[in-house]
Amino acid sequence: MEKPLEIHAYHGWGFGPDFWTPLQSCIPETIPFKVANRGYVNSPFIPRFEPLRSVKVVFVHSFGFHWCNTAVLSKADVIVLFNSFVEFIPPGNKAASKKLELTIQAFRDHPLEVWHQFREHAFSPNQSSFTAGESADTGLLLHDLKQLKSTRYPMIDLDSLPLMVAIDSGQDHILDAPRGGDLLSGYVGKKEHLVFENDGHALPFVKAEECWSYLCSVVPIFGWHENNRSAST
Repeated sequence: MEKPLEIHAYHGWGFGPDFWTPLQSCIPETIPFKVANRGYVNSPFIPRFEPLRSVKVVFVHSFGFHWCNTAVLSKADVIVLFNSFVEFIPPGNKAASKKLELTIQAFRDHPLEVWHQFREHAFSPNQSSFTAGESADTGLLLHDLKQLKSTRYPMIDLDSLPLMVAIDSGQDHILDAPRGGDLLSGYVGKKEHLVFENDGHALPFVKAEECWSYLCSVVPIFGWHENNRSAST
């Protein structure tokens, strides 16, 4: 009998739990899917894995890789990284550093406007009906935006993981280039990497079915659950 499975998901900067709704709708209902909330919109929430769930899976999108607790990631059996990065500003990239500084200053002056513009850029070039909302914790948004200047994930903490999967976008308007390959370059465990060449930063929202199909092809337990669902219908 296949081991029980549980998925937790952490959204990126500027988003909330509803970012994961399209992908969650693709996943069999037999798989518990718990969504964390950083607290930009509504109250913060950190899920906990059920003690009897023997296979722990964590989905992270972009900055979600950095605000997810390191202890959670280090104990996972599978991590799926959507448009994630070790560090937001590549070493020596002065243009990217200056762009971030300008964004921070613009956010101080017009926080909601910059927040809405970010979401538009995150979805581009894809079409989306996602609504930004009218209010947010701008103090937390600014705090995390400034964190991007120096944040760097200690990948050595994840060396013992059984499997890491990185999924990137080739037309990402938030990151200067797909980062999954670089992120996984020093990882010694099993790893998989795919780039959706024509899609933007909000990949798991706009290409949910395609992302789940790919994951089923490279993560055996996902494929087992999906095939079991198909066989029972």
